[in-house]
Amino acid sequence: MTNVTTITGTAVGTAGRTAERRTAQAAVRVGALRKLSADELAAYERDGYVVVPGVFPPEELEEIDREIDRLLDEPGNDAGGIHPTWIFKIHQKSEMAARFAEDARLVALVADVVRPGLAIHSTKLVPKPPRSNDVCHWHQDEAFYFRPDDPETFSRTRMSVWVPLHSAHEQNGCLWVVPGSHKWGIDPYHMADTGQCRKVIDREAYANEHAIPLPVAAGSVVLFSAWTWHHSKNNATDTVRRAFIVSYQEGTLRKGAGEQWKLLVAAPGAPPSPASPVSPSQPSPVSGRTDTSYD
Repeated sequence: MTNVTTITGTAVGTAGRTAERRTAQAAVRVGALRKLSADELAAYERDGYVVVPGVFPPEELEEIDREIDRLLDEPGNDAGGIHPTWIFKIHQKSEMAARFAEDARLVALVADVVRPGLAIHSTKLVPKPPRSNDVCHWHQDEAFYFRPDDPETFSRTRMSVWVPLHSAHEQNGCLWVVPGSHKWGIDPYHMADTGQCRKVIDREAYANEHAIPLPVAAGSVVLFSAWTWHHSKNNATDTVRRAFIVSYQEGTLRKGAGEQWKLLVAAPGAPPSPASPVSPSQPSPVSGRTDTSYD
């Protein structure tokens, strides 16, 4: 997996010796990448999610946070509307965010649950502003990602990593999930008129009754299936809660969320990809739909 990097592989805005030290530290981590243990893999397959603590250190999260502040200061990056300070397609708007989406530590964690091969489906920065009433309704990502009329969108292993840049808990809008719900297919849903994640699962009352919260420390990684029921409540605190989300799928699929698709690891025996890496200034070599899944 030599085509993936750590986000600190190139320092931004730091002195030369600091950059060298962080690059060396990153190289050490890459030399001993953490994969899911047998118990964690069993939990993911049984429950549709698993939490891996302590993947990213505080100094890296602080760098990403500063980069997000910089992006939000630039016109056109803030999604606005019902998604204030959200950033969609973030890996196409920042080199640091692109390195994060392809980080060797994330790739190693998902390698045993996304296969064959690995590709980026989409990325986004999802915040909960302070004292906000923003609620993400109960939903499944696959209800947004899969198009019944397009077999190129059919995935067996699509999933997301949810990385909190700040510790997430019940007061500031952590994730809630229904364990085992990933085994039930795409549930019937209806469209909500308000809030976020508007393809709301019809069995919302059942979800509320059987849900569990996932409080996690900053720098942890939550892995969850695209079929797992999940939602998040409002942020009742005085500080923002940000999460960086990368959705991955098997490398055999040639479509993701439009131009966001990028092949990271080719499937064994697969022919060379017809698509080259996409930058914001290049036309997309693949077609697909806009990502509208909001967590």
